[in-house]
Amino acid sequence: MPTSFLKITLLARQLFLFSFFLCLFQSCLGPKKINKWVATQYGATPAPTKPKTDLIKISSNLPSMDNRLSTTEKKTSHLLPLLFYWQWDYKNTCSLNPQIAVHNFTSTVMSYSNKGLKQKLNGRRLELTIEKIPTRFAIDDKGHLIWVILYAFGWETLTLQPEDNIMVVSYKLFNTDNSMAKDGSINIQNSDKKLTLGMLQSLKKKTFQYLEQYDASITTMSKTFVDKLYAEL
Repeated sequence: MPTSFLKITLLARQLFLFSFFLCLFQSCLGPKKINKWVATQYGATPAPTKPKTDLIKISSNLPSMDNRLSTTEKKTSHLLPLLFYWQWDYKNTCSLNPQIAVHNFTSTVMSYSNKGLKQKLNGRRLELTIEKIPTRFAIDDKGHLIWVILYAFGWETLTLQPEDNIMVVSYKLFNTDNSMAKDGSINIQNSDKKLTLGMLQSLKKKTFQYLEQYDASITTMSKTFVDKLYAEL
């Protein structure tokens, strides 16, 4: 059998096995599947929360996504196909509808402010504007494949990690005669932690776990904001 034919056969077998393992490792993971998981977690975009007091007004400068719960983009940041070693890095970046975080922030601020902030206002009016808030996370898939003759051995690492690291909220405090008393801006660091998919764990369930952590982090950041605002006023 000609040597050239053997090389072509070996290459074809490698390409077939690589495609098989790549699909197996990623479980055909793509934007549609991630968006479907997000929709399962949240159900629908929350309606805007109406404050129960005229003393605190909350608005947002974040871009609208209408009724879409999320949009996801898949990128190949690294692909290294060598003769006996293959390596890849695929990242799906999911952008959640900002209204999810805005609703969380508004509900938390309005309830948490009852512990002292409203009393400190003493009839003055407060306007809060959300300039930035964490909305993006990524599912990063790093894989490796080693060829030994006609056999292949592979492994991968899947992580879910935040892509936005800060919440920024500006404020304006008005006196009872509507004159400006004070204004400023407060930054809060994201408390989300990276989650790594363990052996035999479900990526779908891990994604739900990350989204639960995300909601809890927004709540924690919102409370921290109220505490910092109370100290500044």
